[in-house]
Amino acid sequence: MQHNIILPDLGQTTSEAKIVQWLKKPGDHVSRGDPIVAVETDKVDMEVEAFESGYLRKLLVEEGSMASALTPVAILTDTPGETYDGLGEQKAAPPAPANPPRVGNAAPAARALAKELGVELAQVEGTGPKGLITRADVQRFSEAAAAPNRTLAAIAAMAATTANSKRDVPHFYATRDLEVAAAARWRDRWNETQNGARASFNDVFVRCAAKALGDVPRLNLAYKDGAFEQRSAADVLLVVAREPALLLLPMADSRALDWNEFIHRMHAGAGQGTSAPVAPLLAISNLGMYGVKEFAAIIPPGCSSVLAIGAVREAPVVRNGAVTVEKIATVTLSADHRVIDGIAAARFLERMQFHLNSL
Repeated sequence: MQHNIILPDLGQTTSEAKIVQWLKKPGDHVSRGDPIVAVETDKVDMEVEAFESGYLRKLLVEEGSMASALTPVAILTDTPGETYDGLGEQKAAPPAPANPPRVGNAAPAARALAKELGVELAQVEGTGPKGLITRADVQRFSEAAAAPNRTLAAIAAMAATTANSKRDVPHFYATRDLEVAAAARWRDRWNETQNGARASFNDVFVRCAAKALGDVPRLNLAYKDGAFEQRSAADVLLVVAREPALLLLPMADSRALDWNEFIHRMHAGAGQGTSAPVAPLLAISNLGMYGVKEFAAIIPPGCSSVLAIGAVREAPVVRNGAVTVEKIATVTLSADHRVIDGIAAARFLERMQFHLNSL
């Protein structure tokens, strides 16, 4: 017995659909409920299922052509060799008018998103079946096209911020080589015993900087519009390298955390788990992980100082007239001279060394 596969009613606003892809080929056995053809309209993508079991004998509409709702699009028979009349073929709609290949082969959701984003579909490469342009293709194209503008906008914002900081904040700089041999030994011992919370040198420096900030209240002094505000919490601001510009991540006072909690917070993202927003006065920027030996950073907005951390390296050190090789890291504190003087800066770096040696 012959069965015609009918394109179902597609709703009051849609009377035809495009045959995107045949999921079965002539000669295949089809079970009731099997998807047989993928179609698209200007509203939805869908798969048409077989309502009878049998053998697919003939496709009445080619891929890429349009078919009207409630018309036959294929013929099934109960057995693979029986004859069929093929009358349903006369009801298939003619091929759709020629369209630009890519525009005509775009899913409805992709066309809707393209219209929303102002994307010309002719410029989008489809990755779907037979080059079908999907919503994801449109999204990727839009993001790629917008990336240069976002990059320039981010760079412009960073340029304005740093220019304003250098113009309005009187920077001065204090540099010191910190000995990190004790910290390196502690880190090696810690990582040998940990399965997940492995410590980096950056973790060690941030932890010791927070403790040093608590030891030197002068660095925790804010200045704004001629007024001063003393802070007590050792909050820090992590300056993280992210393209196209820097990312500033506040981290609430971590001194009360044990090392496991601290490292998990560092690795999960600074500031997570805090009950209230924080506005740190000390920023920390680490380019040592990129092999930078030494640098001076610009104080971010709202901060009174920024600690620039260079690479941990082996270097010759003179002790009592003898030269030895030690692990050191060069750090530079950029400070707002309106609230921080040289003695406070030196004291802070001294306490950094103390906490590194205490590990």
